[in-house]
Amino acid sequence: MKTSGSELTIAVPKGFLYKGSYKYLFSLGISLQAENSRDLVFYDKKNKIKGLLVRPADVSVYVEHGSADLGIVGSDLLMEQTPDVIKLRDLHFGKCKLVMAVKKDSVYKKSEDLPANAKIATKFTKLTNDFIHKRGLSAEVIKLYGSVELAPLLGLSNAIIDLVDTGETLRANNLTAIETILESSAILIVNPVSYKFKRTIINSLVNL
Repeated sequence: MKTSGSELTIAVPKGFLYKGSYKYLFSLGISLQAENSRDLVFYDKKNKIKGLLVRPADVSVYVEHGSADLGIVGSDLLMEQTPDVIKLRDLHFGKCKLVMAVKKDSVYKKSEDLPANAKIATKFTKLTNDFIHKRGLSAEVIKLYGSVELAPLLGLSNAIIDLVDTGETLRANNLTAIETILESSAILIVNPVSYKFKRTIINSLVNL
């Protein structure tokens, strides 16, 4: 689908959602090509589209602040970050779950089994605090930026809340999920101002 007028910019996530994002964009007739393998900016000159390859957590930031018109991001991050963007559609790929997990030999079989003032390690502090409040739990949330699975193994926390795909990482670290908090998938988002002024182009591009 060839666009006319001004260029569109799309924020594409690295990592888990990258392959699905590339396939989705290709299905729309968008072929983003980099000048070399280290480039973080891609172009489809025929369609006047620029792609930005960014960290998943940064996609909504670029879109919210207008550096990108569109972006593809996990619904888990949208709920965690609550950016001022418009959700255009669920893309139905990149499906995973946000779960609470504990050590396999733990006596905790559900969240209500955690002791008073339990410690929960996570990258998702907002969603974890929302969950704690909803369950009426008394717990301290410990913010981590990576290797959350290590926390209960080293005694840093009683439990973790993290995203899982196949669950292989949990099993490899002798952890088991005891509760599913939410299910996540890739979402196409748009900047509100971009959608106001480029609605026809965007809707045509993504077949809305």
